[in-house]
Amino acid sequence: MEKSSVIRMWITNKNNREITAEMSESMVAFLSTAIEHGCMGSTFAEDDERIIAYTKWSDEVTLEQFRSSEEYKIQEGKIIQSFVAAGFEIADDILFNSTATILFSN
Repeated sequence: MEKSSVIRMWITNKNNREITAEMSESMVAFLSTAIEHGCMGSTFAEDDERIIAYTKWSDEVTLEQFRSSEEYKIQEGKIIQSFVAAGFEIADDILFNSTATILFSN
């Protein structure tokens, strides 16, 4: 069976809050660490209402190896800490968090 590429998406409601320097730094550090663990590319973006993080992986096994690593836990903790410090309520503000198989990409 051929391995399928996957994406991991995380979308959070801003609820009129701004991205702080600490939030940005923690997200960039997380996404940089992901690249070191096999991530093929990542995006950190915002619109007026949402914060969006997106990663692309060669397969779900590689993604899950990263997600189970100690570095992932450390970086995730820093992201959560920075969002909470900025007034976000993680459980209530997360709009969407999912892994999806890529059907087509160019």
